[in-house]
Amino acid sequence: MRCTPTLRLVLYTVTLTVFCTAQKPTLEIQPKSPVIIKAVGQSLALTCKPSVQDPKLISQLEWRDPKNRKIDNTNSDSPLYIQRINGETAAVLIFTRLTENLSGNYMCTAKYANTEPLEATIKVETIIDITWTDAPESQYPILGKDFKIRCEVQANPAPIVDWVRNGAPIINNDRYFSDTKGLLIKNVRESDDGVYTCRAVVVSTGNIKERNIKVEVHIPPVIEEIKEVSIVEGEQASIQCKGTGKPPPRYTWIKMEKRQNLAETDRFNVMPNTGLLHITRAEYTDNDEYKCIAENPAGRVETKVKINVLIKPRIYELLNVTAPVGSETRIICKAFGRPTPNIVFRKRSSQDAFMIGQQKTDSRIIIEKKIDEFKGETFGTLNIYGLNRSDDGLYECIAENKVGSAYKNGHITVEFKPTFEKTKNYPPVWTWDNKPGNLTCIAESIPNATITWRLGGVEILNSPTMKIENRGPQSSLIVWPYAQKRFYTKYECIAKNKLGEAVKEIELKEATVPLHVQQVTTADLTATTVKFNIVGPPNLHGLPLRAFVVQYQTERERAWDTAINRTWSIDGPHIVENLIPLETYNFRFAAKNDVGLGGFSGNRQITMPRRSVPTEPKILVSNLEEGNTREYVALSPYADHFELRWNVPADNGDPIDSYIIKYCITQRVAGGWRDSEHECSSEITQSYTYTSYDLNQLSADTTYKIELRAHNAIGSSLPAEIRVKTARGVDVLTFHDPPAISSVMIIGIVVAAVFLILIAVDITCFCVNRAGIIAMIFSRSKRMDEEDPKLSSYKAAPAHPNSLNLPLPVKLAPSPVDEKEPLSPENRDYTPLQPINGEKRDISVEFDGKGVKTTSGSTIGRHSAV
Repeated sequence: MRCTPTLRLVLYTVTLTVFCTAQKPTLEIQPKSPVIIKAVGQSLALTCKPSVQDPKLISQLEWRDPKNRKIDNTNSDSPLYIQRINGETAAVLIFTRLTENLSGNYMCTAKYANTEPLEATIKVETIIDITWTDAPESQYPILGKDFKIRCEVQANPAPIVDWVRNGAPIINNDRYFSDTKGLLIKNVRESDDGVYTCRAVVVSTGNIKERNIKVEVHIPPVIEEIKEVSIVEGEQASIQCKGTGKPPPRYTWIKMEKRQNLAETDRFNVMPNTGLLHITRAEYTDNDEYKCIAENPAGRVETKVKINVLIKPRIYELLNVTAPVGSETRIICKAFGRPTPNIVFRKRSSQDAFMIGQQKTDSRIIIEKKIDEFKGETFGTLNIYGLNRSDDGLYECIAENKVGSAYKNGHITVEFKPTFEKTKNYPPVWTWDNKPGNLTCIAESIPNATITWRLGGVEILNSPTMKIENRGPQSSLIVWPYAQKRFYTKYECIAKNKLGEAVKEIELKEATVPLHVQQVTTADLTATTVKFNIVGPPNLHGLPLRAFVVQYQTERERAWDTAINRTWSIDGPHIVENLIPLETYNFRFAAKNDVGLGGFSGNRQITMPRRSVPTEPKILVSNLEEGNTREYVALSPYADHFELRWNVPADNGDPIDSYIIKYCITQRVAGGWRDSEHECSSEITQSYTYTSYDLNQLSADTTYKIELRAHNAIGSSLPAEIRVKTARGVDVLTFHDPPAISSVMIIGIVVAAVFLILIAVDITCFCVNRAGIIAMIFSRSKRMDEEDPKLSSYKAAPAHPNSLNLPLPVKLAPSPVDEKEPLSPENRDYTPLQPINGEKRDISVEFDGKGVKTTSGSTIGRHSAV
């Protein structure tokens, strides 16, 4: 290789440099820069290493501060300390947090073998980074006032600050002015809301920082006036305090009298965010003035409200009074409430209240009233002059205001002297067989009377023959006559109280058994029963009769000791049953009272008839159309049936085993009745256990003669007859052919005609132009047949219009009797209903295949023909 002069020069320089370097020992400080510039608060590490051939010969490697003091601190918590590197000859000077007083020249020194000491110097300069000393990120100006958006910046070198909003710089003008403290906004508007950017730039270092500040304009609160509030004591209530502001205000409620915060008071709940004041239970002491305060960062406002606690009336005094007849008295009622209540009086026995002042109906009664609005009290006074006994009783005081009412009763007791008005017609007291007589005396009086007894003007004391029980107001004198006539006399009862006395005479009489009955007659006689009519003995002053007694026996017996006794009540039927036909009986009669049985009299001998057919039944009917006692016509409220009812007749010695019923159509001809023998029913047998039968399938507006016989083993009774006329209606249900044409059919015919015309027009279009609905259907079906020859069409058979086979509607003919309801089981007496207001009302009944419907609104009976 050819060595050129240039190459030689380069080689020589490198060799010389290496030789020189290797020959001259030095210290190196990293980072390699004569000046290190760092911001205050940052950390820094300076590493000092020897550049020698043999690092082991280095000694006393150390750092010195700007004042040439050795730095030997190794505590890592210190702002400045030394740290060695394991395995290397090096010393690291560490600044944990730079401050301005740590700036200056730092020197690293060391000794190497026997050479001169080694040293290296580096300069540390500190700067202050951009720091926001007073620049809150959210700031709140108040509407209408000047406000400075704070943005204080600290930096060294000093920064330049400008402002930006919505990407545009803010220039100082009449509303905006910036200085080192921030940006001043004059007369803040709500539109000044937004984000403002405070930007700081240090020109010498090129450092730049921005601070976004959110500005929200606050609006002072405005509060609405609250109208006066009324609350009923004991009830809940809510009062709303409404205000506006930005941000929304918080509310406080204060009770003015005691400066009391209601949020801390029992029974009050305050919603600070909404301003709602809730009173869980209003009390009388809550009646006061209250203040609502609305407050936000922009200001504070307040309003006052008066809360009136309304109180239901309370009657706190109403005293009972007592006064004698003829005097004057008053009853006072005191009531409290808010608003002040009004007071009225009324007597509980009357619905009408007394009016203020003198009463028109009774001038003795005067009502007075006094009102104290300040205390909320009302005094009502009921004055009565010249008391009567009728004034005694309960009087009600009624206190009323708009909140409610209160009621309380007071009693006026009218004192009066004793009286026997309610017992002035006291009957005599009866006694017999030495039984004690109880003479009871009841005296009315207020106060209660004390009662004493006198006989012949001498006061009676307790003795073996007389005893007094109780001395008033009710007293009883018990007398044992012991068959002494002198005790059967009049006794005096004397009642006394402080107002007077009254005397009542009560007679004690001796009672005896009744006299003989006056008269006995035979009212009815069958083979086994006899019914008597009995006229009792005269009883002008004795005890009332309690019963009649009959004794009877057969003629063969003759002895009354073995006779049969039967007792009847005075008013009941007097019937003797279970007698033997063709037997002769002797009867005698007596009356009975509380003393005992009177003597027998009225002897009668009766021979019972032989057994025979039953007695003719009695048909029960309540309404007659015309005729006399033998012939009359009963009206049936139904067109197709009639319920026959009867009483059980006497069986005449042989039990009834059935009833036989027969009916025929009858007509009135020439003033008489003619029965149709060809229109009679067969005989109908009804069990003896029934006393009614429902005759159905009758013809409407037809008169029937009904015969009823009772039957026993001997035969049938004479017939009981009645004529019955059914209500108007159809005789037989007849189904008619449907009408030849109806409105529905007419509409159907019209629709069909239109449809046929359309079909004709469409066929013409199909034949001429191969167009129209038929052509479209034909072409579509042809395509379908080509695609699937298996497809086929079908036709549904039309449904018969009367496929349900329902009977057609039938209308009943009009009836003069408007049917209302069927006969109830409790009332079997048929009473045809009369036309309303003398007018006849027609009813129409239709059968629609499901049930019967009446077009007049009347209800058809359960057995009606339809």
